[in-house]
Amino acid sequence: MTVKAWVLAGLLVAPFAQIGAQTDSTVATAAYLAAETRSYAQRLNTLRREYLARSAWADLGDRCNPGSLRVFPKDTTPDLQKALQAMVERMEQTIVLYGAGSVLATPEARALLRVVVGWEAGIDRPRWDEDGTGVHRAVATGLTGDVPDPTKPGCLPSPVMGDTVTFVVPGFAEMDFPKAPRPRVKAYFGPEGQRRARDEFFTAVGAKNPSADLSYIVVAPMVIWRDYAVVGVNRPRERGGIAVGSGSNGGAAYLLRRVGGEWRLLSIVRSWGA
Repeated sequence: MTVKAWVLAGLLVAPFAQIGAQTDSTVATAAYLAAETRSYAQRLNTLRREYLARSAWADLGDRCNPGSLRVFPKDTTPDLQKALQAMVERMEQTIVLYGAGSVLATPEARALLRVVVGWEAGIDRPRWDEDGTGVHRAVATGLTGDVPDPTKPGCLPSPVMGDTVTFVVPGFAEMDFPKAPRPRVKAYFGPEGQRRARDEFFTAVGAKNPSADLSYIVVAPMVIWRDYAVVGVNRPRERGGIAVGSGSNGGAAYLLRRVGGEWRLLSIVRSWGA
Protein backbone atom coordinates (compact mmCIF):
# COMPACT_ATOMS: atom_id res chain seq x y z
CA MET A 1 0.00 0.00 0.00
CA THR A 2 2.81 2.39 0.85
CA VAL A 3 4.62 1.67 -2.42
CA LYS A 4 1.42 2.16 -4.43
CA ALA A 5 0.75 5.44 -2.63
CA TRP A 6 4.22 6.75 -3.54
CA VAL A 7 3.78 5.66 -7.15
CA LEU A 8 0.40 7.36 -7.33
CA ALA A 9 1.83 10.53 -5.79
CA GLY A 10 4.66 10.47 -8.31
CA LEU A 11 2.20 10.16 -11.18
CA LEU A 12 0.23 13.12 -9.87
CA VAL A 13 3.28 15.32 -9.33
CA ALA A 14 4.98 14.58 -12.69
CA PRO A 15 2.59 16.66 -14.87
CA PHE A 16 3.00 19.65 -12.56
CA ALA A 17 6.77 19.28 -12.73
CA GLN A 18 6.56 19.27 -16.52
CA ILE A 19 4.40 22.41 -16.44
CA GLY A 20 6.94 24.06 -14.15
CA ALA A 21 9.78 23.15 -16.53
CA GLN A 22 7.84 24.53 -19.49
CA THR A 23 7.15 27.76 -17.57
CA ASP A 24 10.84 28.11 -16.69
CA SER A 25 11.73 27.56 -20.35
CA THR A 26 9.21 30.17 -21.51
CA VAL A 27 10.50 32.70 -18.99
CA ALA A 28 14.10 32.03 -20.02
CA THR A 29 13.23 32.43 -23.70
CA ALA A 30 11.38 35.69 -23.05
CA ALA A 31 14.31 37.01 -21.02
CA TYR A 32 16.76 36.07 -23.77
CA LEU A 33 14.66 37.78 -26.44
CA ALA A 34 14.26 40.90 -24.29
CA ALA A 35 18.02 41.06 -23.73
CA GLU A 36 18.67 40.57 -27.44
CA THR A 37 16.21 43.34 -28.30
CA ARG A 38 17.88 45.73 -25.85
CA SER A 39 21.25 44.86 -27.33
CA TYR A 40 20.10 45.65 -30.87
CA ALA A 41 18.45 48.88 -29.72
CA GLN A 42 21.71 49.96 -28.08
CA ARG A 43 23.64 48.98 -31.21
CA LEU A 44 21.25 51.02 -33.34
CA ASN A 45 21.79 54.08 -31.16
CA THR A 46 25.55 53.54 -31.29
CA LEU A 47 25.51 53.31 -35.09
CA ARG A 48 23.50 56.53 -35.26
CA ARG A 49 26.05 58.36 -33.09
CA GLU A 50 28.93 57.07 -35.23
CA TYR A 51 27.09 58.07 -38.38
CA LEU A 52 26.47 61.61 -37.15
CA ALA A 53 30.07 61.94 -35.94
CA ARG A 54 31.33 61.31 -39.47
CA SER A 55 29.00 63.85 -41.07
CA ALA A 56 29.00 67.56 -41.86
CA TRP A 57 26.61 69.95 -43.60
CA ALA A 58 26.51 71.34 -47.11
CA ASP A 59 24.43 74.51 -46.99
CA LEU A 60 22.96 75.10 -50.43
CA GLY A 61 22.09 78.73 -49.75
CA ASP A 62 18.86 80.62 -49.20
CA ARG A 63 17.76 81.20 -52.78
CA CYS A 64 14.56 79.23 -53.53
CA ASN A 65 14.92 77.51 -50.14
CA PRO A 66 17.01 74.57 -51.37
CA GLY A 67 17.70 73.11 -47.91
CA SER A 68 20.77 71.27 -46.63
CA LEU A 69 22.55 68.03 -47.40
CA ARG A 70 24.26 65.76 -44.89
CA VAL A 71 27.73 65.10 -46.32
CA PHE A 72 30.76 63.04 -45.29
CA PRO A 73 33.89 64.99 -46.24
CA LYS A 74 36.39 62.48 -44.83
CA ASP A 75 34.89 59.42 -46.54
CA THR A 76 36.51 60.06 -49.89
CA THR A 77 37.88 56.63 -50.86
CA PRO A 78 35.75 53.76 -52.24
CA ASP A 79 36.48 51.64 -49.16
CA LEU A 80 35.39 54.37 -46.74
CA GLN A 81 32.27 55.09 -48.76
CA LYS A 82 31.44 51.37 -48.82
CA ALA A 83 31.88 51.17 -45.04
CA LEU A 84 29.64 54.20 -44.56
CA GLN A 85 26.91 52.68 -46.72
CA ALA A 86 27.23 49.40 -44.81
CA MET A 87 26.68 51.31 -41.54
CA VAL A 88 23.48 52.87 -42.87
CA GLU A 89 22.26 49.51 -44.17
CA ARG A 90 22.90 47.85 -40.79
CA MET A 91 20.62 50.45 -39.20
CA GLU A 92 18.03 49.81 -41.89
CA GLN A 93 18.25 46.03 -41.47
CA THR A 94 17.87 46.24 -37.68
CA ILE A 95 14.72 48.35 -37.97
CA VAL A 96 13.23 46.03 -40.58
CA LEU A 97 14.19 42.88 -38.65
CA TYR A 98 12.49 43.94 -35.42
CA GLY A 99 9.77 46.19 -36.84
CA ALA A 100 8.47 44.03 -39.69
CA GLY A 101 4.75 43.48 -39.28
CA SER A 102 4.35 46.33 -36.82
CA VAL A 103 0.88 47.84 -36.61
CA LEU A 104 0.51 51.07 -38.58
CA ALA A 105 -2.84 52.09 -37.08
CA THR A 106 -1.13 54.38 -34.58
CA PRO A 107 -0.73 58.16 -34.21
CA GLU A 108 3.04 57.76 -34.67
CA ALA A 109 2.60 55.98 -38.00
CA ARG A 110 0.08 58.53 -39.22
CA ALA A 111 2.44 61.37 -38.28
CA LEU A 112 5.24 59.62 -40.16
CA LEU A 113 3.07 59.21 -43.25
CA ARG A 114 2.14 62.89 -43.05
CA VAL A 115 5.83 63.89 -43.04
CA VAL A 116 6.70 61.69 -46.03
CA VAL A 117 3.67 62.77 -48.07
CA GLY A 118 4.27 66.46 -47.39
CA TRP A 119 7.90 66.06 -48.40
CA GLU A 120 7.21 64.05 -51.54
CA ALA A 121 4.49 66.48 -52.59
CA GLY A 122 6.78 69.48 -52.22
CA ILE A 123 4.59 71.08 -49.54
CA ASP A 124 7.08 71.04 -46.66
CA ARG A 125 10.35 69.39 -45.70
CA PRO A 126 11.43 67.42 -42.64
CA ARG A 127 14.16 68.52 -40.31
CA TRP A 128 17.36 66.50 -40.38
CA ASP A 129 18.02 64.38 -37.31
CA GLU A 130 20.98 65.94 -35.47
CA ASP A 131 22.34 66.41 -31.99
CA GLY A 132 22.60 69.89 -30.54
CA THR A 133 20.51 72.96 -31.25
CA GLY A 134 21.03 73.28 -35.00
CA VAL A 135 18.10 73.15 -37.40
CA HIS A 136 18.70 71.93 -40.94
CA ARG A 137 15.90 71.17 -43.38
CA ALA A 138 16.09 68.47 -46.03
CA VAL A 139 16.32 69.24 -49.72
CA ALA A 140 13.28 68.74 -51.95
CA THR A 141 12.61 65.22 -53.14
CA GLY A 142 12.66 64.32 -56.81
CA LEU A 143 12.05 67.47 -58.84
CA THR A 144 9.50 69.04 -56.48
CA GLY A 145 11.45 72.10 -55.38
CA ASP A 146 11.45 75.60 -56.82
CA VAL A 147 14.32 76.46 -59.15
CA PRO A 148 16.22 79.75 -59.52
CA ASP A 149 14.97 82.02 -62.29
CA PRO A 150 17.94 82.48 -64.65
CA THR A 151 16.72 85.91 -65.81
CA LYS A 152 16.07 87.57 -62.46
CA PRO A 153 16.51 87.10 -58.70
CA GLY A 154 13.22 85.25 -58.11
CA CYS A 155 12.31 81.56 -58.23
CA LEU A 156 10.33 79.44 -60.63
CA PRO A 157 8.04 76.56 -59.65
CA SER A 158 9.12 73.05 -60.53
CA PRO A 159 8.25 72.24 -64.15
CA VAL A 160 7.06 68.75 -63.18
CA MET A 161 4.69 69.74 -60.37
CA GLY A 162 0.98 69.90 -61.10
CA ASP A 163 -2.05 71.01 -59.14
CA THR A 164 -2.54 67.50 -57.71
CA VAL A 165 -0.07 64.91 -56.41
CA THR A 166 -1.45 61.37 -56.29
CA PHE A 167 -0.36 58.87 -53.64
CA VAL A 168 -0.96 55.15 -53.24
CA VAL A 169 -0.65 54.07 -49.61
CA PRO A 170 -1.10 50.29 -49.24
CA GLY A 171 -0.63 50.06 -45.47
CA PHE A 172 -3.24 52.61 -44.38
CA ALA A 173 -6.99 53.15 -44.56
CA GLU A 174 -6.78 56.93 -44.21
CA MET A 175 -4.30 59.70 -43.53
CA ASP A 176 -3.89 63.28 -42.32
CA PHE A 177 -3.63 65.34 -45.50
CA PRO A 178 -1.09 68.17 -45.63
CA LYS A 179 -2.90 71.50 -45.63
CA ALA A 180 -1.68 73.67 -48.50
CA PRO A 181 -3.37 75.68 -51.25
CA ARG A 182 -1.17 73.94 -53.81
CA PRO A 183 -0.56 71.22 -54.67
CA ARG A 184 -3.58 69.20 -53.63
CA VAL A 185 -2.89 65.74 -52.26
CA LYS A 186 -5.03 62.85 -53.46
CA ALA A 187 -4.57 59.41 -51.90
CA TYR A 188 -5.71 55.85 -52.59
CA PHE A 189 -5.53 53.38 -49.73
CA GLY A 190 -5.16 49.67 -49.15
CA PRO A 191 -3.89 46.84 -51.38
CA GLU A 192 -6.31 47.78 -54.16
CA GLY A 193 -5.34 51.45 -54.15
CA GLN A 194 -3.07 51.19 -57.17
CA ARG A 195 -5.79 49.60 -59.29
CA ARG A 196 -8.32 52.24 -58.25
CA ALA A 197 -5.90 55.03 -59.13
CA ARG A 198 -5.41 53.56 -62.61
CA ASP A 199 -9.13 52.99 -63.16
CA GLU A 200 -10.07 56.55 -62.18
CA PHE A 201 -7.29 58.06 -64.28
CA PHE A 202 -8.31 56.05 -67.33
CA THR A 203 -11.96 57.04 -66.90
CA ALA A 204 -11.25 60.73 -66.37
CA VAL A 205 -8.20 61.27 -68.59
CA GLY A 206 -6.82 58.20 -70.36
CA ALA A 207 -9.98 57.35 -72.30
CA LYS A 208 -9.96 60.82 -73.86
CA ASN A 209 -6.19 61.10 -74.27
CA PRO A 210 -4.49 57.68 -74.62
CA SER A 211 -1.04 59.31 -74.65
CA ALA A 212 -1.54 60.88 -71.19
CA ASP A 213 0.83 59.65 -68.48
CA LEU A 214 -0.24 58.67 -65.00
CA SER A 215 2.44 59.59 -62.46
CA TYR A 216 1.92 58.81 -58.79
CA ILE A 217 3.86 58.00 -55.64
CA VAL A 218 3.64 54.70 -53.77
CA VAL A 219 4.55 54.97 -50.07
CA ALA A 220 5.60 51.44 -49.12
CA PRO A 221 7.01 49.68 -47.29
CA MET A 222 6.86 51.52 -43.97
CA VAL A 223 8.43 49.86 -40.93
CA ILE A 224 8.57 51.39 -37.44
CA TRP A 225 10.61 50.07 -34.52
CA ARG A 226 10.82 52.04 -31.31
CA ASP A 227 11.78 55.61 -32.34
CA TYR A 228 13.14 54.64 -35.76
CA ALA A 229 11.48 54.05 -39.10
CA VAL A 230 12.32 52.97 -42.64
CA VAL A 231 10.08 54.24 -45.43
CA GLY A 232 10.30 53.34 -49.10
CA VAL A 233 8.82 55.44 -51.89
CA ASN A 234 8.51 54.66 -55.58
CA ARG A 235 7.25 57.04 -58.27
CA PRO A 236 5.76 54.96 -61.12
CA ARG A 237 4.94 56.47 -64.50
CA GLU A 238 2.42 54.64 -66.69
CA ARG A 239 0.44 55.03 -69.87
CA GLY A 240 -2.64 52.88 -70.28
CA GLY A 241 -1.56 50.77 -67.31
CA ILE A 242 1.83 50.05 -68.90
CA ALA A 243 5.15 51.42 -67.63
CA VAL A 244 6.57 54.27 -69.72
CA GLY A 245 10.29 54.22 -70.47
CA SER A 246 12.01 53.08 -67.27
CA GLY A 247 8.56 52.92 -65.66
CA SER A 248 9.54 55.27 -62.87
CA ASN A 249 10.23 58.87 -61.96
CA GLY A 250 12.66 57.56 -59.35
CA GLY A 251 12.35 56.56 -55.75
CA ALA A 252 14.16 56.32 -52.44
CA ALA A 253 14.44 54.60 -49.08
CA TYR A 254 14.46 56.92 -46.07
CA LEU A 255 15.58 56.32 -42.51
CA LEU A 256 13.89 58.55 -39.92
CA ARG A 257 14.00 58.99 -36.17
CA ARG A 258 11.31 60.35 -33.85
CA VAL A 259 12.41 63.09 -31.45
CA GLY A 260 9.86 64.58 -29.07
CA GLY A 261 6.97 63.54 -31.31
CA GLU A 262 8.64 64.91 -34.47
CA TRP A 263 9.89 62.59 -37.21
CA ARG A 264 13.29 63.73 -38.48
CA LEU A 265 15.31 62.51 -41.44
CA LEU A 266 18.37 60.53 -40.39
CA SER A 267 19.55 59.25 -43.76
CA ILE A 268 18.58 58.79 -47.38
CA VAL A 269 19.61 55.15 -47.46
CA ARG A 270 19.46 54.93 -51.24
CA SER A 271 17.81 56.71 -54.14
CA TRP A 272 17.40 56.14 -57.84
CA GLY A 273 16.44 58.32 -60.76
CA ALA A 274 14.05 57.89 -63.66
